Amino acid sequence: MTASRPSDESQLQELNRAIAANELSQAATVAFVLARRGALPIMQLIGLAGLMGHAGQTQRAAELYHLWLHCTESPLLFAAWYNLGVLQIQADEQQEAEQSLRAALAIKPDFIDARMTLGTLQERLRQHEAALATWRAALAQIDPDHPASRPQQIQALNSVARVAALRKHYPEAEDACARSLLLDPKQPEIVAQWISLRQQQCAWPICAPLPGLAEADLDHSASAASMLCISDDPAGQLATATRHPVNRAAPPAPLADEQGYLHRKLRIGYLSADFSDHAAARLTAELYGLHQRAQFEIYGFSWNEEDRSGLRARIALQLDHHIRLTVMSDLQAAQTIRAHEIDILVDLHGLGADGRPGILAHRPAPVQIAWLGHPGTSAMPAVDYLLADSFVAPPALTPSLTEQPLYLPDCVQIHDRRRAVGPAPTRASCGLPDAAFVFCSFNSARKLTPAQFAAWMRILRRVPDSVLWLCTDTEPVRDNLRVAALRHGIASERLVFAPRTPHSAYLARLQLADLCLDTLPLSGGEAAADALWAGVPVLTHAGHSYAARLGGSLLHAIGLPELVTRSARAYEDKAVRLAGKPQELARLRRRLAKNRDRTPLFDTPALVRHLEQLYLQVARGTLQRDAAASQPDVSLPLVSILIPTGDLDNPEQLDRTVRSALEQHYGRCEIIVSDSGTGDSRRRKLAKLLAAHPQLRYNRAPALNPEDNLDHCLTLALGDYIAVAPPGDVLHADKLSRMMHFYQTYPGIGLVACWRQPVGADGTPLPGAPLLPTETAVVGASLANVLLTSESGAGGVLCQPASLLLRRTELGASFGHYQGRRYRHLAGVATALAALAGRECAYLPAPLSTFQPPLPAAADSASAVQELLAPALERLYLLYEAHTRQHFLTDSVKFKALLASRLNVLSALVQQHYRALAEGDPQHNEAIQQALRQGYQMLLASH
Repeated sequence: MTASRPSDESQLQELNRAIAANELSQAATVAFVLARRGALPIMQLIGLAGLMGHAGQTQRAAELYHLWLHCTESPLLFAAWYNLGVLQIQADEQQEAEQSLRAALAIKPDFIDARMTLGTLQERLRQHEAALATWRAALAQIDPDHPASRPQQIQALNSVARVAALRKHYPEAEDACARSLLLDPKQPEIVAQWISLRQQQCAWPICAPLPGLAEADLDHSASAASMLCISDDPAGQLATATRHPVNRAAPPAPLADEQGYLHRKLRIGYLSADFSDHAAARLTAELYGLHQRAQFEIYGFSWNEEDRSGLRARIALQLDHHIRLTVMSDLQAAQTIRAHEIDILVDLHGLGADGRPGILAHRPAPVQIAWLGHPGTSAMPAVDYLLADSFVAPPALTPSLTEQPLYLPDCVQIHDRRRAVGPAPTRASCGLPDAAFVFCSFNSARKLTPAQFAAWMRILRRVPDSVLWLCTDTEPVRDNLRVAALRHGIASERLVFAPRTPHSAYLARLQLADLCLDTLPLSGGEAAADALWAGVPVLTHAGHSYAARLGGSLLHAIGLPELVTRSARAYEDKAVRLAGKPQELARLRRRLAKNRDRTPLFDTPALVRHLEQLYLQVARGTLQRDAAASQPDVSLPLVSILIPTGDLDNPEQLDRTVRSALEQHYGRCEIIVSDSGTGDSRRRKLAKLLAAHPQLRYNRAPALNPEDNLDHCLTLALGDYIAVAPPGDVLHADKLSRMMHFYQTYPGIGLVACWRQPVGADGTPLPGAPLLPTETAVVGASLANVLLTSESGAGGVLCQPASLLLRRTELGASFGHYQGRRYRHLAGVATALAALAGRECAYLPAPLSTFQPPLPAAADSASAVQELLAPALERLYLLYEAHTRQHFLTDSVKFKALLASRLNVLSALVQQHYRALAEGDPQHNEAIQQALRQGYQMLLASH
């Protein structure tokens, strides 16, 4: 007689029980059975698939979705397709996700969430026109009168604005920003984008009033890049930079060793969006190949893949290393830079639109310098220096700079001498009248301001037979400028617009201009240099800020200081005078032609030599010039010894620990000291050792707690294997070599642990014995069960980080993680459990290090009681995770007996200290109650 098939109802009950117990394997088994019969409710499907995706079982969750969709008749099929698409996006299965989202929309075309998610996905895939069409369709479907639709409208409008701006559909992008701000004016980043879009279109006044936003609010929301074009006030520019999101966020722990490195050559890293089609790349195109390779090793770090100019290929050939940061977050990019031990990182963008200041915020290099891309202060603590010259950054300006200026002797701006200037075309071919005086300004539209444009119109009025030659992106911008000219009484025909052309053709046609007019408050550094290179004199009005003085710097460096004016009136008068004095202008052109190859402005090799001297001046550490100096055995894996220290650590103890680390017999170590304390006593104590030992690195990480400081040490480490030595530990000289022997000899070893001998303050051994009497290899599962079941604390003693030698690959980004949860008090146990799956542990009972046990803290306050309860709480969660995942403790009877005991311990502690807990953190108390509820639920659950 065959057994009857379990009913759908009973199996659904079993499914709900397994989900509640987080028994994903059992839940998935039941869910697949129900899905195959078309009996799995969609809520259970979505809930379980979400848990599976969170646990890393994305592929299995997708299989469950596909089975359900194939076998189930439901009006909610669209919801399943949508959730499957979201799951696939999270798993980075982008093409599959697009298909799922389109399937959801095919069933329910008015499903706004699916359409908006599809737009986000298309944008991620850089399908910008498709994304824009999707966002437009979503907007058309959203009911604007429904109150609940406001968040969706704002999201869709902001997305349209973002993507339309990328495609240079500026009017549409501006309109979307304005509509979004009408719905919610408290969006400072959208206000900043709206202001930038109006600048790019010459839509004046830039800060036109918007409902709910006063003019002061708009000024306060402008980006640092926009403010350079709005105001010539250095203090105002500093205030705006301070409000940048990167400066409002809490500073992350620095990645780099502030003391620098010991390299035979100084490693210079240049940080750029793409080394391609932007001003900084064009200006520095010749720089990289001119560096002296005997002293410098040149790295380029970039993140954009598009190369619209062909310049990247030329620059890449000049770099010793070109590293792409394309798909990395700011932290990942910074860690990549840190891994290359860059001595000096030069940022070519700053707070500009193309920049990624978040990378610099992590301080991936001990010295970080700003140059070219953002001609003003970044207000970033992580940026040490700003390249300058005496004209752009006079002493009066330095109080408005958070960076220390590094002065180049002649001009801060570098230039590419390989730019060919071909024969000039005819004026007629460029739409210019043959007999007119041609003023030109080929700066980007965002640098044009109403005040500057008004000055140009007054110049045109005073020089009747003249035109103004401009280069603009789109017809709407040209229309705005034509209207502005008419308002000043100037016929729009006197504005001549040049289309964008390749750079060589652009330089060739520039020769047709008679005089180039610079902009204020943001001087056209690259545009002015292009005009001078093409032989066209440039007239500038030098303002107060760094950005407003770039043109003056160029003119001084090429020997034409008389073209630098100090007031708006002098600027206009000089332009009118030169237009009326052709002989004087001709003399200037001849002097410019003679000076081009004789003055410092275009002497790029000399500028590079001066730049290198500055790099050598500010570099930290000592260049290791002696190639015969003793070198570590590079055939061995690198072991990183981490020494986290802080205010509670005695400098003498730290010194003893560092010296014992330096005396290791193992042939390839680095020693990293991360100091989270205040004052300089610990660094001073180590000063001689730091100077003498290149493998010793000291890093400041102020205000980090001990756990985070240890993780910061790990971030700085480059080793394949990790050892921890808290200040006060004294390492036996053979410690690492004996522990590394197991990794090198036995491939099945997942963890190596040793005994630490406790000693008193005078060095006298204290009572204690190794956990195991002999040198032993222990099966990982057996040891894990010991660690999980030990009530005596033996597991904690065995697995203190200072007792372990760990593979870096087992640690990830930090210590103390097991199954996605962070454990602070039992960090060593959690780390060991993560390393032991399917592997053995080697235990060495020899006293390979000594330590002084810390004094116990008195439990006389709410915070102290929380610290007392924390280990018991973590022991519970380790039990939950190990049993639920079926990694260890697979015997349910033994697990429940142990669980009951641990619940009783925690409950007793809660009862004993309930008064102190009542005065403590309510969130901590809720966490305790949640752990108890979960434990009792697991205890009462049926097999």
